Amino acid sequence: MDSLTQITLGAAVGEAVAGREAGKKAPLWGAGLGTLPDLDVLANPFLTEAQSLLFHRGPSHSLLAAALLAPLIGLGLSYVHDNGPSWRRWAVLVGSVLLTHIGLDCLTSYGTQIFWPFTRTPVIVGSIFIIDPLYTVPLAGGLLVGLWWSSGARRRRLANYAGLAISSLYLVCTLG
Repeated sequence: MDSLTQITLGAAVGEAVAGREAGKKAPLWGAGLGTLPDLDVLANPFLTEAQSLLFHRGPSHSLLAAALLAPLIGLGLSYVHDNGPSWRRWAVLVGSVLLTHIGLDCLTSYGTQIFWPFTRTPVIVGSIFIIDPLYTVPLAGGLLVGLWWSSGARRRRLANYAGLAISSLYLVCTLG
């Protein structure tokens, strides 16, 4: 998916997982972490065109990378924000953001090598386009409306959950 969608999804997932405890730090970290797997493109100057096609959506988009990075980054976030959620909650936030990024990329026609290093065969569903406003707009709408209220407000969580639910329902419909 495009970077804007991944940032929005990361922010919405971050808010859903730890918004009540971490306030606006949760969607901010979620947004940043939502782009983390795509930073593999920084290796492109050192790779041939064919290598870069194989490398993108490879190791950084694998379940192994998500499993290794979630507790490490979660621990780091707990040190940075020592008065916020526990390292476990931060790790759940990181893992959730990375897994939703990977899962969303699997739904595109390019797929993702989620089982790297065991196989380089990408998982490809091909049910959505790389840029899909019908997915992104409800997600962003729920997040933005929710962020209007304080972190403890029930309306904030409900608006974010509504955006996540509508966009997820759309994804389910694309599978049909």
